Amino acid sequence: MDRQMGCSVAEPVRAARRVRASYEADLGELRAFLPGRVPLDELPPVLEPYLSACAQLPARYPAGNGGVRRWLEREFARDDPGVRNAIPGLSDAERDRLMTALSVLGHTFRWDCVPPAPARFEERHISLPPGLAGPWTALARSCGHPRVGTTWSLHLCNWAMTDRSGGAAYRPEELSADNVRLAHNWLLPPADAHLERFSTSFVLMEAQGAAVLRHLVGAVEALGCHRPDEAVASLEQLHGAMKAMTITFSRNVRRATVDPATWLEMVQPTFPWSAEAEEPGRVEAGPSGSQVGTIQALDAVLGVGGGSSVAQLAKVGRRYMPVPHRRFLQTLDEVGPVVRAVVCRFRCDELTERFNDCIAALASFRSTHQARGAQYLRTGAGTGARASTGLTIGVEDDDPVATFNGAMAARRAETEAASLASVAQSRGPGADLTGCAGMAPAPPGACSRATEQRSWRR
Repeated sequence: MDRQMGCSVAEPVRAARRVRASYEADLGELRAFLPGRVPLDELPPVLEPYLSACAQLPARYPAGNGGVRRWLEREFARDDPGVRNAIPGLSDAERDRLMTALSVLGHTFRWDCVPPAPARFEERHISLPPGLAGPWTALARSCGHPRVGTTWSLHLCNWAMTDRSGGAAYRPEELSADNVRLAHNWLLPPADAHLERFSTSFVLMEAQGAAVLRHLVGAVEALGCHRPDEAVASLEQLHGAMKAMTITFSRNVRRATVDPATWLEMVQPTFPWSAEAEEPGRVEAGPSGSQVGTIQALDAVLGVGGGSSVAQLAKVGRRYMPVPHRRFLQTLDEVGPVVRAVVCRFRCDELTERFNDCIAALASFRSTHQARGAQYLRTGAGTGARASTGLTIGVEDDDPVATFNGAMAARRAETEAASLASVAQSRGPGADLTGCAGMAPAPPGACSRATEQRSWRR
């Protein structure tokens, strides 16, 4: 590789090493956007009242049962110094457990009941009880993200396994719809089952995402160390893992598992915040698909553009993610252009085709997401229901389905535009390798000399 490629001979190697180091340090032992152990089911005694309150939510939160605001105001009327003093000494797992409990209580307090009263949608500032506001603010600041529920706190850390206790070891591939249950469910039967399946679908998708990340990092390393034959194999495996992730999503979020009408009326209203949280003037959104780390990792490495509204929401969504996860994604952002440059440099149709297969698989995931989201929004058409799929669809929208479809179509088009031209295409008049202008071609047959490639080392 030479300077004509737009980077020094050592840059791809350095990029690969940086990705590997961040992957191992920032995604923990599981190498996934998931907690390292089964989320805890206990907390130190001074914090147990928060878990006890969460357990009472199903009996109080439905509209017919009176709501939770007055009750929580009584339960947490005082900012207990003992609670504040306990927070700095918590382990990471205990912090995640407490953050989930506080987020559940904070979001249910924000809406008071489901379905929410119309007045709740007009509120722009929520006065939480001191016993919730104080600890939640302190914990959020120590975690480095806004005081609001996130995909991490309300989905990815809000689960348990039927065959082992909190704090036990597990592997992502062990998680399934049969053994993952929602830890804090705030609805009564039968709506509780729909909330559980919707929330745990995030867990199962990131569990499948562990394989996606493994092959993604493998492809980056193979390309960075000039082993195109191994890169082809890694990209093939990545493509298969991406398809499996899409299947996992589509199986867990569908009419048979999450009824659209139940989702619209009872499940989704609790997740948005749609009001100021801690910082005056900034309306927080709450958890959404824009905070799914595996999808952001794919966008970064595959070089998907970021001009659409959905892409911009994903960037904003990072501030709601754990700090180590943000570091890993930032590393991928920085090495993504180098990865594309290396693929272009080899001028190998097989390598380019495998890269483009992954682009197509990501576009297919977005098509599935669009179809599911439109289906759930369409259920509320003409009912006056106020819905969000994570794109912060405003209640003022005359046609939220059209708004959602337009935003998702633009993101899918950005994804498809990231495909690279093949060698044959690049030879045509005026042809250009997208994102690779000025690349010096690799030696003829570079991608097929597997024996020679074996001799290239890190």
